[in-house]
Amino acid sequence: MAVWVWLVAAGTLAIIETMTANLLFASLAIAAGSALVTAIAGGGFLAQGIAFAVSSVITLALLRPLALREIQRRTPQANTNTDALIGASATTRTVVSRDTGEIDLRGEVWSARTSEGIIPQGHRVIVSTIDGATAIVTQEAS
Repeated sequence: MAVWVWLVAAGTLAIIETMTANLLFASLAIAAGSALVTAIAGGGFLAQGIAFAVSSVITLALLRPLALREIQRRTPQANTNTDALIGASATTRTVVSRDTGEIDLRGEVWSARTSEGIIPQGHRVIVSTIDGATAIVTQEAS
């Protein structure tokens, strides 16, 4: 009976891990697997509990941080949302000043302003930062 309990626990934890993907439930599924092996080997309830507890501590304290670090190292960092627009090239739709202006940025019309000077209509600009829904731009070097 205990074998089935640990088998269901390990399976359930593994399924939950697929929905969360943070390696917490995977660590606990491995620990349930350890208790399952102990139950198959004939260990009593206490031995199964100890196997689960020791395996949980090992996987959560040692293996999980190493795995998360390795995943982070292998995952390319990608800018998203407004961070992805920093450094992008755009074209001014109107005159852009310190107070007002519009640009064409990746197929969208954005409010824009410049931190210094005035940039005429039709000039290429670079987005230096985003302030709310306004792009702060500088004139592209020729």
